[in-house]
Amino acid sequence: MQKGFKRNFIYGIIVIVALVVSYFGSEPLRQNKNRDNITADEIAVTFIDVEQGDSCLITDSSGKTLLIDGGESEAYESHLEPFLDSCGIESVDTAVVSHYHSDHMDGIFELVRDGRVKKLVIPDYEDSDDSRAMLEMQAKKSGTAVSLVADGDVIDSGINALDARVLHPKGGGYAGKNFHNNSSLVLRVEYGKTVFMFTGDIEARAEREIMEKYNVECDVLKVAHHGSTTSSTKEFMVAADPTYGVISVGEGNRYGHPHNEILDLLQDEDVRVYRTDRDGNITFEVSKNRIEDIRFSR
Repeated sequence: MQKGFKRNFIYGIIVIVALVVSYFGSEPLRQNKNRDNITADEIAVTFIDVEQGDSCLITDSSGKTLLIDGGESEAYESHLEPFLDSCGIESVDTAVVSHYHSDHMDGIFELVRDGRVKKLVIPDYEDSDDSRAMLEMQAKKSGTAVSLVADGDVIDSGINALDARVLHPKGGGYAGKNFHNNSSLVLRVEYGKTVFMFTGDIEARAEREIMEKYNVECDVLKVAHHGSTTSSTKEFMVAADPTYGVISVGEGNRYGHPHNEILDLLQDEDVRVYRTDRDGNITFEVSKNRIEDIRFSR
């Protein structure tokens, strides 16, 4: 009995050690698979959980990076920075600010302040509270190049075969009510046969203007304004006709995002919905021909 107990005890210790080694040995791969898991002809597009805000990172196998929005400052410390660190990303090649609201801009500001952005791309309109001026001032201090873009411009991300085009707004922004939201950069990002549409916080009026000028059909739609009823009209959703819709939203947020009306619309249009508050970080692995895989992590 004692020999059997001793043998079983030793066996148990071996199993535990093996499990621990397996877990920690595989941890770097698990954390870095945003980039390590893709081939030379693929990109990874990760909608990062930054709570009640927007952030999306696009990477290729060579390490080139394009970051669209960065969430709030608090989320930078708790979510965005740890995510970038886990991917081994010391600096972002190109960071885009969709508009000058804190839940989109402040995380980028923190990155710029920390000297972790090589090129900053911002919309060409004047805000009402000096947020843009502060961002540009910090970029100058940090030695970060700044590029202003508007409707018709192409963003050079350095990622091979990635086409990132600005569909909105025109230079000077969008006049009228809620001009910040409606002046959001709308980006059509195409890689091979797959199209992503990034819509910032645009509302119904801006959606109509964009549809009059551009084809908005896409495979993956970043649902505008965190799933608010001010955005995502049925006409826009029908025109976009996405297979997947991604809602970047904070759990239990005080705005009630995403609104049930938008969730119902997405369901009616047979859009498969992913949400950062439920799914965490959402990664699309994309080849030249199709979306190869969709992964989730926290």
